[in-house]
Amino acid sequence: MPALLSIRDLEISFRQGKRLMPAVSGVSFDVNAGEIVSLVGESGSGKSVTALSVLGLLSRQGKVQGGQILFDGKNLAALSETELDRIRGKEIAMIFQDIMYSLNPVFTIGSQLTEGMRRHLGVSGEEAWREGKRLLSRTGIRDAEQVMKKYPHMLSGGMRQRVMIAMALSCKPRLLIADEPTTALDVTIQYQIIQLLKSLRDEEGMAVLLITHDIGVVAEIADRVVVMYAGQCVEEADAETLLSRPAHPYTRALMRAVPGLHDDRSVLLYAIPGRVPEQYGLMTGCRFAPRCPWGENCPDKEKDRLISPAPGRLCRCPRALGGEDHA
Repeated sequence: MPALLSIRDLEISFRQGKRLMPAVSGVSFDVNAGEIVSLVGESGSGKSVTALSVLGLLSRQGKVQGGQILFDGKNLAALSETELDRIRGKEIAMIFQDIMYSLNPVFTIGSQLTEGMRRHLGVSGEEAWREGKRLLSRTGIRDAEQVMKKYPHMLSGGMRQRVMIAMALSCKPRLLIADEPTTALDVTIQYQIIQLLKSLRDEEGMAVLLITHDIGVVAEIADRVVVMYAGQCVEEADAETLLSRPAHPYTRALMRAVPGLHDDRSVLLYAIPGRVPEQYGLMTGCRFAPRCPWGENCPDKEKDRLISPAPGRLCRCPRALGGEDHA
């Protein structure tokens, strides 16, 4: 069965003055119906840009330069704004990372929450209002009736995040893109949201593309994981395999940087040396080489291609797949 979402050789650039600077290069991965796929990587690795391109929400400076974004066999990158509007919110919904600017300050929560249901589902205002209250309650908001009557500035950041989650789920989309959906939420509400997403996957067959920095969330919810670095996919595997046996040195470094419950508090947390390069589109060969423990002496640093050592697993480091220990 074809994937619900299939991104193939995606190329995205942003205009800087008169130049187009590459931001995403040759990104390919699938999200199947009823599957939760997590995109992980440091800030600046291209995760959010990739997600925004699916719904045609790049800024004016951004442009899809090549590749395909296939949703149910239809190339979203070739659709007009009018055609995308029929898909946004109904077939594909998104929880945005920047919740402070995601809600309209001049409309009540109820007005914004029910708009999509009235437009896409054709339900009455009264029915949409009841469903809105139910969704708010399901995301952990108490006294949903009163919250529906409030304006965004009257809510805390965590409550606004839960409102955005309820809005994204209101039309029962086939694909949910969640960009850091548990940010600003305490651990109890985080658990509730994770369980909500899992139940929607199980009950409705909804697919989820989850963007997160939280490895704990990945371990709890993801079926497969795609690791991005400097605008490229550097590793992909099922969640259990990747978290227990990471292959790429960047993935291993990410895992080392995760604090453990029983870690010695006198020992400093591991930090990956250096930072994500800014103009990585101009780099040749391995983009992680300047930060890699194998460093400039790596004989494979000029190689830049994904290798599949086993079905369903990809890695952009031949040396790591050879079984060598770099720790």
